[in-house]
Amino acid sequence: MRKAALLGLCMIVSGCAGFDKFVSDTATLPGENPNAPSGEDLNMRRIRGQSAVDIPILPEGGNMWPGPPTPLPTLEDVEKDRVGTVLGGEVANGPQLPDGEEMSIGEKEDIRHGVIGGGTAGKLPDVEPDVSSKYGAHRGVGAPIEIPNDDGTITLIQPDGSVSTIKDNRSTVHH
Repeated sequence: MRKAALLGLCMIVSGCAGFDKFVSDTATLPGENPNAPSGEDLNMRRIRGQSAVDIPILPEGGNMWPGPPTPLPTLEDVEKDRVGTVLGGEVANGPQLPDGEEMSIGEKEDIRHGVIGGGTAGKLPDVEPDVSSKYGAHRGVGAPIEIPNDDGTITLIQPDGSVSTIKDNRSTVHH
């Protein structure tokens, strides 16, 4: 019975981590240092004083490096390719834009005549309409927001969104 139990224990232990690894990790031969590092590679053999012959690295035949990269085109090459052609390489037909001229599709005329911006180019409207009721906001009575300006005026923003600028009549004490 004891022999069968010992055999079964050895089988179980060898199945988990390998019996050789288990024995080498848990037991050492008499006279060996149990704290010595283990290993069989070249440096470990040199440390133990055993013969260690390493194979030198020899050069291989042929050129492993690629050739020089192709040179980048110069500006002269780019200009030669570009003269008389459009992006697709087709020859440009039709009049060329003279030097100093501008090309537009009519947007500059709209700006000059005040079509963009509500009829007056460069001037913002004085009052924006209140659209808060459209989004569920209820009108309440509140104080305006006062923003003092450096020129002695106050910009007032009313609760309805209207903006106005008034002269500051309050006395200010400067220290």
